[in-house]
Amino acid sequence: MSLKYFHQTEMPVATADSAPDIPQELIIDILLRLPTKSVGKCRCVSKPWRSLLSDPLFIKAHLSLHLHHPQKHILISISRSPPSSSLSVVTFTTTSGSSNNDGFLEKLTLLQNQLIFAQIVGSCNGLVLVLTFEGSDTPTMYLMNPTTRELVKFQHSPLVWDDADTSYGFGYDSSSDDYKIVMLSHDWLADKTEGYPAFVDVFSWRIGTWRRIGCFPYVPSSHSGVFLNGSIHWLALSKVDGLCVIIALDMSCEQFKQLPWPETDNTPRKRSRKLVVLGGCLGMVAVQSRHHMDVWMMKEYGVRESWTKFSVTIPKKASVWGPICLLGVDDVVLEMGGKNFVVHNLKERTTRDMVIAGIQDKFRRGVMGFCESLVSPTFYSQKWRAS
Repeated sequence: MSLKYFHQTEMPVATADSAPDIPQELIIDILLRLPTKSVGKCRCVSKPWRSLLSDPLFIKAHLSLHLHHPQKHILISISRSPPSSSLSVVTFTTTSGSSNNDGFLEKLTLLQNQLIFAQIVGSCNGLVLVLTFEGSDTPTMYLMNPTTRELVKFQHSPLVWDDADTSYGFGYDSSSDDYKIVMLSHDWLADKTEGYPAFVDVFSWRIGTWRRIGCFPYVPSSHSGVFLNGSIHWLALSKVDGLCVIIALDMSCEQFKQLPWPETDNTPRKRSRKLVVLGGCLGMVAVQSRHHMDVWMMKEYGVRESWTKFSVTIPKKASVWGPICLLGVDDVVLEMGGKNFVVHNLKERTTRDMVIAGIQDKFRRGVMGFCESLVSPTFYSQKWRAS
């Protein structure tokens, strides 16, 4: 976002006293390039500074500058004594192995002692969608920013029946500057003559209501969708030939489209497949065995010929669960059987264990990469939460 959007913004500190020779635009440019947590500290300087650094225009500009940086943070759901869960953030510090630790874990106090079977189901622009079952079969939903420690609670769609299988998605509609949560609900026990109906419900974060936009024209999978390029993507089965397909729901027009499948088998299979986002590219993970998986990456969105593949083989007894994020160009962080992380170098085809300071618990119900941002779930929900 250009700095011209800030030409009418009053600087929070009298530059004549603090930096009389520095142009206002340069000061704003410096603030925009600060890491998210540093901006948070700067908000404590004064009320004018807090006003400027909390301005929606500043937050959008800051996000646009930092969004495409390599992800160095993941949110994990840890269950020490199921069903109770807790949330923690892992920050990666290096992939070179030159220091004692590759990262460190920080426990979040958000929802402490309140999470039951917490599941992390989506991430977008620094916000993370978390589901938890608080003493009932119907999940409670939270949209949170793990960096700023903000969160907002809202309810599961009332349009979905209790016994339905559900899949979720979370994304951003740039045309209306709105965040949307999508639920696909499906009754596997329905009469085949009904075509296994699946429904699509959308929650607008600005409006605060659920609405049903129609039927999902495929048989959905149980995996949550991933957001990329203005759309949420799911794996599904075609109702015509029963083959696997990649389906995208455009957040702006709320229309479905089918993306090209990579040059690999697309018949239903027992071994799992799932979609991921790696380095700004749509990826598909195809687990071949407990110790081997293929990862396809669509280097150019929507172009069949741009699919490329890399394979990972883990020669240990631990099972590989899948990639989480890219660190730099060649290093992929993988989750290993819910117990630890490894980094796989694509160029050298080597794999090594990662040392994360503070990780002691071995059972995790969810891992999700996210970028640090200043985006506030409270700001986007203030209209409906105030009513």
